[in-house]
Amino acid sequence: MIIFLYGEDDFRSRQKLAEIKQKFLEKNPDAPSGFFDFAEKDWNLDEIISGVSSGGLFSSKRLAIIKNIFSAKKNLEDLEKFLKVETKNEKSDLILIFWEAGKLKKGEKFFKLLQKIAKCQEFEKLSGAKLKNWVIGEIGKLEKNISMGPAAVEKLVVFAGNDLHLLSREIEKLVNFKGRGEISSGDVDTLVKSKISTEIFKTVDALGRGDKKTALALLHDHLEAGEDPFYLLSMYFYQFRNLVKVKPLAEKGTPPSEIASHLKMHPFVVRKSLDQARNFSWLQLKSFYNQLCELDFESKTGKTDIELALDKFVVGM
Repeated sequence: MIIFLYGEDDFRSRQKLAEIKQKFLEKNPDAPSGFFDFAEKDWNLDEIISGVSSGGLFSSKRLAIIKNIFSAKKNLEDLEKFLKVETKNEKSDLILIFWEAGKLKKGEKFFKLLQKIAKCQEFEKLSGAKLKNWVIGEIGKLEKNISMGPAAVEKLVVFAGNDLHLLSREIEKLVNFKGRGEISSGDVDTLVKSKISTEIFKTVDALGRGDKKTALALLHDHLEAGEDPFYLLSMYFYQFRNLVKVKPLAEKGTPPSEIASHLKMHPFVVRKSLDQARNFSWLQLKSFYNQLCELDFESKTGKTDIELALDKFVVGM
């Protein structure tokens, strides 16, 4: 049997790989297995073919895992020939798994071959309802006595994005913190470091009220805590870009749900941005966004000090 696991979501594909391996070893505890990762070593393909062949190093039931074969700078013709023969061998006791992370060129000859002869499973990045359901499922796996409401799930997804490696760590942190009961939005605020920092929302709120003193204090709190000023700039950029996007649609009376769908933005971000956009005119937002573009260019080319530039931006609003 030949199995092909691939896709940008390497968290779930790794889980699937571990699951297959565990089931195999449970049924065949004494069976030999081979592991070949081309990201770690430039393996000799002839040795691999010899090793996984029924007359080679292995006998009876055998499992072989080949990772990152698409990164190998090798001619795969001999491996392709072996695979074509293997698929026709009805008595074969070999389970051969190919595992790949990231985007693959689906037009490549070897990819097309695996698509034709292997049991394939692609792991795409999760989003929307599928991502939220995954979060709820992971919580259930860790602790059955803990739940998480829709608002908290939505906030966690906004904060951590669809990086399942990061999400799994944050979920484990929240579960350990809660112990039992329902994880709340407040728990997420307390424990999860947002990719869309809640402090940036607070800063923009303060600027919208004309409260530059609070906005500056929040900025300096971040800098004194050791936050990367370029990260802070990217967050300002992110939020004002959102405001520039939602403002024209809001002025046309477009419902929030349609704005989220049209802009492919998270509903939570749309709602927060709509609240903030009311504090600025379209011309103001356009001017602020252009200032950030200029600030970004000048700071990255060394023409200005990034921390001083952020100060000036806040003061100048």
